[in-house]
Amino acid sequence: MSLDYSRKQSVVFFSDIVGYTRLMGKDEDKAFALMRQNLQIHQEVLSNFRGKIIKELGDGILAVFETVPEALAASLEIQRQQSLIPDMSIRIGLHIGDIIFDKGDVFGDAVNLASRIQGIGVPNCLLISEQVKDQIPPNSEFHTSRLGPFRLKNVDHPVELFAVTNAPLAIPKRTEIIKNIQYQEKNPWKFWAVLGATAFILVYLIYSVFWNNPIWEKEKSVAILPFANSSENPDQEFFSEGLTEDVISQVSKIGSIKVISEEAVQGFKNTDFPLDSIAKILDVSTILKGNVQWIGDRIQINVQLIDPEESRNLWAETYNREATDIFKVQADIATEIARVLNSSLSSEERSLLSKTQTSSFEAYELHLKGRELYSRYDKQSVLEAIEYFKAALKEDPNYALAYASLADCYAQLSYYGEGDQWQDSSLEMSSKALAIDPYLAEGFKSQGNVYYYRGQNEYAKISFEKALASNPNLSSAIGNLATVYFVAGNLTEALKLQKKSVALNPTNFLPYQISGWIYRVLDQFDLANDWLDRSSSLQKDPITIEQKAFIEIENGNQNRALNFIDSLFTGDKDTTALEYSTAGTIAFFSGDWDRTKEFLTKSIEKTPEFEQDEYFTSPILLAYIFKEENDRQKAEELWEQANSVRMLAMEHFGDDFNLYLDLAQLEAIKGDRLQAINYLFIAEAKGLRDDFYIINNPIFKNYLKEPKVLSILEMIQKERIQANQTLQSSDLQRNR
Repeated sequence: MSLDYSRKQSVVFFSDIVGYTRLMGKDEDKAFALMRQNLQIHQEVLSNFRGKIIKELGDGILAVFETVPEALAASLEIQRQQSLIPDMSIRIGLHIGDIIFDKGDVFGDAVNLASRIQGIGVPNCLLISEQVKDQIPPNSEFHTSRLGPFRLKNVDHPVELFAVTNAPLAIPKRTEIIKNIQYQEKNPWKFWAVLGATAFILVYLIYSVFWNNPIWEKEKSVAILPFANSSENPDQEFFSEGLTEDVISQVSKIGSIKVISEEAVQGFKNTDFPLDSIAKILDVSTILKGNVQWIGDRIQINVQLIDPEESRNLWAETYNREATDIFKVQADIATEIARVLNSSLSSEERSLLSKTQTSSFEAYELHLKGRELYSRYDKQSVLEAIEYFKAALKEDPNYALAYASLADCYAQLSYYGEGDQWQDSSLEMSSKALAIDPYLAEGFKSQGNVYYYRGQNEYAKISFEKALASNPNLSSAIGNLATVYFVAGNLTEALKLQKKSVALNPTNFLPYQISGWIYRVLDQFDLANDWLDRSSSLQKDPITIEQKAFIEIENGNQNRALNFIDSLFTGDKDTTALEYSTAGTIAFFSGDWDRTKEFLTKSIEKTPEFEQDEYFTSPILLAYIFKEENDRQKAEELWEQANSVRMLAMEHFGDDFNLYLDLAQLEAIKGDRLQAINYLFIAEAKGLRDDFYIINNPIFKNYLKEPKVLSILEMIQKERIQANQTLQSSDLQRNR
């Protein structure tokens, strides 16, 4: 047994098919069919009651539960379903006690005792120990009958047993239990016969299930390509797209499987790209293809899981269901992918997969239409999406996911400049979503987004972490959490999350860009350039160009840095405010004042509402230029505007070091050295790890010999050294 085992009080569940060995001798095919049906019932029911299957014992099941009511409810439901199957009867035994969990198995006296209790039962009964009986809540729906104490084999004390008497359970007599005990003691050969039959069953199952489908030993990863719309009505396109997103969301809840984000797979919609090429681009070992077709009021979904490297099918299924069964189909697909990829599901994962957001297909369809509109990311589409989400909530007022989608829309309205009051509305909607479903990842993600917009980074961090606890592959939450860590100065954690974001969304330029940015801050310039180049290969972005120019400036190559400016103005398109601002910033740090003035002035002209933007830095850099040129009036106008908007922003964004860095620059321009240094201290404490903005900044050129500034730079240097050591240690561990 390993040293990393854990001990926990749990309810131990044993079940066994009565007369299975005899049935095997008469009709093997029927016996195998019953065993498979028995396993399927156990998997479905136990997942609904947070039960965890530990192992399959041929015709029996060993499982554990956290609470007695859940174990009893699951046992009763299993017996109810089994009673409807001809020639099927099982017995179940429950006991509670401390057990040891080690490498997916369980050990301890409680396990052995539960097995003994099950073994002496009669067909269709549910036997429980006194310890289980004592934990049934008062006024419970479960009723019991005392059978008395019994001496069980290899148990050194009498065991008080009770039978649960709820219909359709059989209620054994005490004499029947005693006969079963005596029969077992007189017929020890039966144990070996059952063991032999079980071994034969297991060998047969291994042969039949895995002979042509070896246990999956490659990376557990999947790209779920957009489902094709095979319906005659092209207006049903929204449904196939929404179903794709929902299946991705379901599989993403399985922590042991890497699931490529919906954004990344959209690029392969309706393409003839070879599957092995798609697999290489997305870095996955399997691909799921599917199509959706409406046949009257029924829906047919065909899915196929493929190993693209070996060009072979791993699993295929056709679901022909009523529309209202669509939610179960999503869970079934996720469960089958986990099975094929040899990923065991935790009880929490099974519970998340079995949960349905709504029982109303009408509400679901309205929600899909709203999501399709929201994904266009323009103001008018968001306004239209809001109406669809509201309509979905009229159909089902308890549709938590629709509330989360409304929260996203309201936050987007705030982003479009419609007013910060929409952030309050967004938080209200995400709160409603989480009140209905406390484990809804999308609700926590929406909540975290608003907290981040408001600069409440600690609250944002908590929300994103809760989102990832329910959906470990939610790439949007991973990227946003990485940004929160970056702003807080935790570079190693930010980099780890950005790399995970790259793995889940390898066609998005942003995580590559930020990873390169982090490596530049850590003075690992070769790695920084590599990541930034990969970002540029996906999308040309001004910030990527700025970061590459900063690397040249840090290496003393100002002229090479200035050469990057030309790449911002290629093509016939209209130059954006961000491109002018980036060009001006590169020129500023490279010491080219004329081009700085030209580009930053144009960036302000392109930004009509710049006076309300606390992160727009062009006015600060221009104020310094005008002061150096003795144009005090222009310098003071820009200084006042930049200072006032940041002083107001501190009330809402007090956790963001960027504000304090900007205020330090403004105070240095004003000439207040003491206050400028004070703001630099605060910026470092809040997470400033990029000393480029101090060492290479013309505004601070006369501050670099100040003892207090040197102490700030020393603190940043220590943080950088510590981060590099942590990363080096992690790399060494991975390479072992």
